[in-house]
Amino acid sequence: MKAWKISGMIVLLFWLIVAAIIWFRRIDGAGVVQNVQMREITLLIWCVFAIPVIIGYIIWFIGLNKKS
Repeated sequence: MKAWKISGMIVLLFWLIVAAIIWFRRIDGAGVVQNVQMREITLLIWCVFAIPVIIGYIIWFIGLNKKS
């Protein structure tokens, strides 16, 4: 259970750092100027890619609780 909490905190911290980078950057990697709508779309895409990770953590948590 301790490894689950530690890895969850690491993934959450990584996710928050990348989300902050996405939100505060003015120009993306392709050189396109980011407005509020483009930032929101990019964050939405980032959230969609985070969903499988969250599902994996839920499955891992359920597996840990069934062992007890």
